[in-house]
Amino acid sequence: MADTLAWLSDELRSECSQPVLQRARGIANQWRSKMEDLHCLNDTASNRITLYATIRGTTSPSSRYEVQATLDFADELFLARYCSCPAFSGSQRGYGSYRTFDYHNSPKYRSFDDDDDYDYVDDYDDFGSGSTYGHVNDDDDSASSTSRRYTGMCKHVAAMLLLFLQQPERFRGFHAAAATPRALADYMRSLDAKSNNAGENAQLDVLKRIINAKSRLIEEQRGASGQGAAKPKRKSSAPVDVKPGSVYLEPTLINGQDALRLSLRIGCGDADYALKNISRFVADMRTGTYESYGKKLAFTHTPDMLDPFSLKLYRFLQQVIASRTAAQLQNGYYYGEAVRVDRELVLTDWEACDLLDLFHAVTQDEYKEHESKARGFLRTSDGDGLRRLLIEDFQRTKESGPSRIHMANEGGEPFGLDIVEGDPTFTFKASYVHEGTASGVRITSNQSISDVINGRNGFYVFSRERPDDSTETDRIGIDGLFRCTDKLRPALQVLPDLCSDDPDGVFIAENDWPMFARTIVPKLTEAGIGFDIPQEVTEAVGTECRIEFYLDRDLYGITCEAVAKYGDFTFQLVPTAKELRGVINPDSRSRASQVKRDLSRESFAVQVVRQLCPTWSSIDVARVKEEDEQAILLMLTDGVQILKSVGQVFSTAAFDGMMQPNPPSVKVGLSIDSNLVEISPIADEVPMNEVGALLDSYRRKRRYHRLKNGTFVDLKEADLHELDQVSTDLDLSEKQLDSGIIKIPGYQAFLLDSQVDDEGKSASFVDYVNNVKIVDPKRYEVPERLKTVLRPYQVEGFQWLSTLWDKGFGGILADEMGLGKSVQLLSLIEARKGNGPSLIVCPASLVYNWAAECEKFAGDLTVEVVAGTKAQRRKAIATVAAQSQENDGATTNGATTYDGTDVVITSYDLLRRDVDDYAACHFALMALDEAQYIKNHATKVAKSVKQVTADHRFALTGTPIENRLSELWSIFDFLMPGLLGTYTKFREKYEQPIMAPGPEHSVMADKLQALVGLFIKRRLKKDVLTDLPDKFENVLTVKLEGEQRKLYAAHEQRLRATLTKASDADFNTKKIRILAEFTLLREICCDPRLVYADAKNASAKLDAIAELVATCMGEGKKVLVFSQFTSFLELIGARLAEQGVEYYTITGETPKKRRVELVDEFNGNDVPVFLISLKAGNTGLNLVGASVVVHADPWWNAAAQNQATDRAHRIGQTQDVNVYQIVAKDTIEERILKLQEKKNELARQFTDGTASGGVGTLSKDDLLGLLS
Repeated sequence: MADTLAWLSDELRSECSQPVLQRARGIANQWRSKMEDLHCLNDTASNRITLYATIRGTTSPSSRYEVQATLDFADELFLARYCSCPAFSGSQRGYGSYRTFDYHNSPKYRSFDDDDDYDYVDDYDDFGSGSTYGHVNDDDDSASSTSRRYTGMCKHVAAMLLLFLQQPERFRGFHAAAATPRALADYMRSLDAKSNNAGENAQLDVLKRIINAKSRLIEEQRGASGQGAAKPKRKSSAPVDVKPGSVYLEPTLINGQDALRLSLRIGCGDADYALKNISRFVADMRTGTYESYGKKLAFTHTPDMLDPFSLKLYRFLQQVIASRTAAQLQNGYYYGEAVRVDRELVLTDWEACDLLDLFHAVTQDEYKEHESKARGFLRTSDGDGLRRLLIEDFQRTKESGPSRIHMANEGGEPFGLDIVEGDPTFTFKASYVHEGTASGVRITSNQSISDVINGRNGFYVFSRERPDDSTETDRIGIDGLFRCTDKLRPALQVLPDLCSDDPDGVFIAENDWPMFARTIVPKLTEAGIGFDIPQEVTEAVGTECRIEFYLDRDLYGITCEAVAKYGDFTFQLVPTAKELRGVINPDSRSRASQVKRDLSRESFAVQVVRQLCPTWSSIDVARVKEEDEQAILLMLTDGVQILKSVGQVFSTAAFDGMMQPNPPSVKVGLSIDSNLVEISPIADEVPMNEVGALLDSYRRKRRYHRLKNGTFVDLKEADLHELDQVSTDLDLSEKQLDSGIIKIPGYQAFLLDSQVDDEGKSASFVDYVNNVKIVDPKRYEVPERLKTVLRPYQVEGFQWLSTLWDKGFGGILADEMGLGKSVQLLSLIEARKGNGPSLIVCPASLVYNWAAECEKFAGDLTVEVVAGTKAQRRKAIATVAAQSQENDGATTNGATTYDGTDVVITSYDLLRRDVDDYAACHFALMALDEAQYIKNHATKVAKSVKQVTADHRFALTGTPIENRLSELWSIFDFLMPGLLGTYTKFREKYEQPIMAPGPEHSVMADKLQALVGLFIKRRLKKDVLTDLPDKFENVLTVKLEGEQRKLYAAHEQRLRATLTKASDADFNTKKIRILAEFTLLREICCDPRLVYADAKNASAKLDAIAELVATCMGEGKKVLVFSQFTSFLELIGARLAEQGVEYYTITGETPKKRRVELVDEFNGNDVPVFLISLKAGNTGLNLVGASVVVHADPWWNAAAQNQATDRAHRIGQTQDVNVYQIVAKDTIEERILKLQEKKNELARQFTDGTASGGVGTLSKDDLLGLLS
């Protein structure tokens, strides 16, 4: 039909201007509400038709215009047209009349209102003798030359013709060849065009997908407006009493030509008025204005006066008007006034949906029940009665608001409309028909949709269910306004055309049916709307080609077959042999030649199979060989999806089983057997002996892993993190993992405890860990002679050491200086007496101090001090060796009965010399006091202590970390070799990540803490010694002046210049000399005479120390003075001697026994000052007789200074201890203090202690920082 009316479309374009056509299209699009009585008269003899319609006015909806037009199909002529609108006929109200008018007063040169839309032409056109416009004498010369004949058309005529072009079936009596509705056909063509445009490259895209999939798999495996309702008549009465919550707003939604409009009524009680100015109402509510609507209703406008639903409606109005005002401001049209809205508010679709969302929606069951009772009401025509019914119905509220809204078609009567939650129920019927000269499919629906409103969050559909027994074409309004679900959205655009008001439904031409089947039917299916195509339709108009693929697996790999189906007919494509497996139905072969096959699509399907299946034969199924892993992966992953894009895929269980449906998950199980940790990988989807290979693929970042049975597992979502972490930390091999159970030392349990989920831990494992984490105080009893000696925290330390002994672990007792680490260790030795000799290794200065501690706290222990000459030492060691061998394994009643030397004490230096002699000894316990002595694992001392044989090893140190993490590794390498692995692995795994900035820092620090934390016990004095006197730390700043300042400044400037100019290579080669220069700077800060012998006797520090000592003596306090420089101690001693102050001195030259004697004398007499070199006296001395500690110069290592301070601030001290740090202002010493704090953080992280790096660990930048 569209082709036969092309000439009419051309006529319209040539005779109508764009504005007229635009308005005409608007009317045609709203034909359901704008046009009535559409029909036509056929003159079959002359092949002419006359179209008739009644069209409502746009600005005056109550107006009706009669429109006619005559068309000649034989000659393709537009014979006549007529409209009763003022613009067309003017004052000449006659059928077929023309106008003659003065040219200068032509309507062409004056303005018209909205209905004065038509065109004039200057040329006279002869419509022929058949014109219905009356008789016109073509030869009449009496007409003025200025007269013109009106031959244009108004928008009403144009609108009727446009509708005829689009939907000729809407005109009753029209019997020309039926055609698919223009709108629906256009929509189908647009969908089909999209499909065709995409299809132009679809085949190429499919092939590209195959190529890309192959490449990706390789990489992955490698690892990479109308009038409102009439007001009811009101009788005069007194004003109503307006109370809060009593005022209501009654909305009416007007279905206009171009948009929905909202009008409102406001009322209270029996007072009811039209709201004439919506924007003013909103402003009054905002400002609290008192406003009157008539004699019966006046009140102060505040939101609380409105009922709940009206309050929501007011908020909606407020938001809409605010948005319009903001839009005006944004576009520069705002002049200080808000948007003005009078009786009607034009709504956008979004706003209309927001308004409808305010209403309560009834359920489908409620809707059906209500509709059965309300159908008669919808036909009520009496104005007052209708109003009362509407109001009564509107007031039928629920807690969430009304469920019906007032509706009005333009110029029509109002009606109530249910708002229904959910989608309408759609059913479609299709039948093959012959109409006129055309054949096709007639589709009817049970629903009639008049409009769709699309919102931001959803959409609404105006729909009426059409009864099976009646069309009810005379009913007013629409049965329901459905609040639809998103499920219906795919079919939203096509449903209004398929569900039209026409009871005859919609006609689809036969040649359009295939396009309908491939474009519209899928949309309906996607929306959940069933559309069954009857057999009669299929047989009449044919069917599309359906490609099907069949995938299977046999012993040799994957097989693939392909067929093409046309209704009941099936054609084998792969393989080409027709009889294979009887795919083609033999009963239908005789009629197979009648099928019109889509050879192009069939050929493409075969091409795709060839690309996916490398092994190809025309007489056999396509195949992917079992050993071709990449091709199998391609088929299992992308291949199936590619085949689905071409046709339908069917697969057997054997094929589906080639790809494991669930991602692999391997957990770690932990248990304890004979103090060994047993690790068991737990995997449901993977055989136990393939866990190692699976983890290897996971670590290589492969996407897929193939099991030995040929099944592939997808590693993208694999849960192997726990297994990967454990096996990495423990260096487990693939062979170990495949063995099923791995046994490792028990001390690794504490690292695993933090890495493995609780469900993987057995009861034995949990008990094992908890026995170390939570020490049972009743299990370990303190030796009788020490029960009254040990403080509670020392008892806890003894029990902790005992627990480690029983579990076979070593540990670091890292209590702060002065908390009695030695007595805690002696308690353990006393409790385990009889198990064998114990070896205590300590600094040389503490050898005899340890002997004294044994005598004091454990007098029953026999002690051997290995000191003296080589011969004396060798003899002592030999005696212990003989005793340990003689009693090795001796037991009495199941208990070990060693009765030889209980404790052997020696120094680090002597052990290094005598290490070969200790080879014959077997110690039950070996303890290192001040274990930081072995912090450098490469020294001979560190190597020597690790050669001695001992069943249990412990370390005592308040500073297990002074400079770097390698010191911690060295101590643990002595305690439990293997716990932290080799130093190379420890450095790569822990030290470098922890010392480097970045996210790995905290992760690896936490992991190391979990591993060693249980084997380090540290308590601080402030936490456990509540009776210990306070310690007050002070920094006493002195200012260098005169010659001392000049010497310092010159030296610092020269050193800074040297460092700045030095390259990294020069710095490394000259570092020792540069560090020596820094030492000279520190000496100048103390006293210039330490560097320059001829310097004047002027030292700010010396003066400050002498003054501080004098003050302390005046208060009766004893003073300890520590310095790194013994020469400075000499100068201090000389100044004290000048002042007549007695003092003692300990330096590295002081013999070990003499040191003990001096300590005892100082604690027992009145000598007020003890001068001590930092290195010689920072450990092993008990100087509680002093209550003032002076650090004459800050040392790089804060821990060394703290140890020195703890000589006085320790158990036995009865006075508060004051610590003074003497620092030269604006010198390197101030910067050393800052550097100390920076370096302390490392030790705090693992021991909660304090430490700082020595000067040797500083970089070039660190040293430059000390000079600026």
